[in-house]
Amino acid sequence: RPLSRARVSLQDVKNRQNQNFIITGDDGHFEFLNLPAGKYSLTGAKRGYISAAYDQHEQFSPPFVTRAGVHHEGLTLILVPTALLTGHFFDESGEPVREATVTLWRDDHNAGVSRTVSYRTDQSDDLGSFEFAPLDAGTYFVSAVAKPWYAVHPPSVRQSGATDTPISVDRSLDVVYLPTYYAGATEVEDASPILIRGGDRLALYLPLTHVPAFPAYPRPPPPQTLHAHPPFHPP
Repeated sequence: RPLSRARVSLQDVKNRQNQNFIITGDDGHFEFLNLPAGKYSLTGAKRGYISAAYDQHEQFSPPFVTRAGVHHEGLTLILVPTALLTGHFFDESGEPVREATVTLWRDDHNAGVSRTVSYRTDQSDDLGSFEFAPLDAGTYFVSAVAKPWYAVHPPSVRQSGATDTPISVDRSLDVVYLPTYYAGATEVEDASPILIRGGDRLALYLPLTHVPAFPAYPRPPPPQTLHAHPPFHPP
């Protein structure tokens, strides 16, 4: 269907400063007149849609050439709605997990190199919910780091000339959440990819299960021995 009030940009490939734009009418029509000969790229954008270039394939789009007597008619720009990704964290009792730090990772193929990079972060609210929007189409991963609200860890008491002495607490409360990846994995290589297409509205549910904490008490570094050097006598 036609998109009105979309912004169409025309840019000279050899001179990026030479750029014109136009806003489409109710019928989605746009027109650029009296163009000098050259190579141009054509891009469309609108709030709520993924920006795209003419004849775009993944990250690449070929320019089109203009010259005297040549008219380009019937060019079509296709814009796909942005996507929305929401989720909800809950614990082993079915209660929401608050203040979980959520990281959205994305597969990146720019410059011919494939890698997974951190894309955005969010924090779950009182209902254990989070949201990422708007999103372009792509392959994503989700990870979460959180602390059980009821967890109690044994502090240490430092006395002069004595080592740290741990204070006993109920072991059932000395627990942590492992870093968790969708869908429930605790190892990064087991994380499930999330394939998002334009216009998708996805909702994820991620359970977090506590495990016993492992106490670690740091020790001070050993004292360093200073070695005396003989005085330096210049020749």
